Amino acid sequence: MLHDTLNPDEIVDSEAALEFMKEATKLASTTELEDIGERLEHKNHVFAELLSEERLDVLTEIELKQLLGWVFSLRRKTSRLLQHNSLQTIRTELKALLHGDDAVPTRFDRFLDSVGGLDRAMIVSLASEALHFSDPRRYWLWTHWVWNPGNGTGALALVTQDGVDLSAATDGAVYHKVGQATALVNARGHAEGFARVGRGLFGTDVFLACVYSVYMYTVFRVKLSQEFNRILPELPDLVQRVLGVHQMGEVHGR
Repeated sequence: MLHDTLNPDEIVDSEAALEFMKEATKLASTTELEDIGERLEHKNHVFAELLSEERLDVLTEIELKQLLGWVFSLRRKTSRLLQHNSLQTIRTELKALLHGDDAVPTRFDRFLDSVGGLDRAMIVSLASEALHFSDPRRYWLWTHWVWNPGNGTGALALVTQDGVDLSAATDGAVYHKVGQATALVNARGHAEGFARVGRGLFGTDVFLACVYSVYMYTVFRVKLSQEFNRILPELPDLVQRVLGVHQMGEVHGR
């Protein structure tokens, strides 16, 4: 495995990581970022409960709507998802993904091949978030803002060394490689301080969302007018949105 065979220095660009976090803390306080880490813990509790093996057998449409409301790219997509997949299909495939006996890449690919009706990137987000937030000790986060295999961009690309290749033949294999890279970023982040705003991988989730947000601010400031930049969300708000913990009390699916 990548994190077993390579030195973290060969993968993680610690200098870039620390610089991104330095910029992030100019736009958000440590307290604000730690609050986001705590919100992720609450999201974990919701997912762990609703996606337990026993609960999945009787998951309701309302509960599915609640789950999708916690996923940035899937808010307001419940109806569209259920137009193309029966609720029983979604239950069955989530159960196979989360509690099946096959290797994680195999389960990941099965889910993507079995659930339709949405852009593939959205189904990747659903699979990844279901895995990660139901059991963050075993699984990691992969969305296209973390790593976009189509063009090699995303937060991970900005904090890993040049030449680190996360592409693979299948999405399941990409998920595996993203996890290997994330494990190294997480270890280095907690050792050097740039991922200490949350427990375990939640700190790395917040860190990567900060990297993405700082990058987005940089791009928008170059390309857009000063007037338009004034309506961009503040960094804590943007980080909350991409991590699905903005307005936690609301149910966003329809």
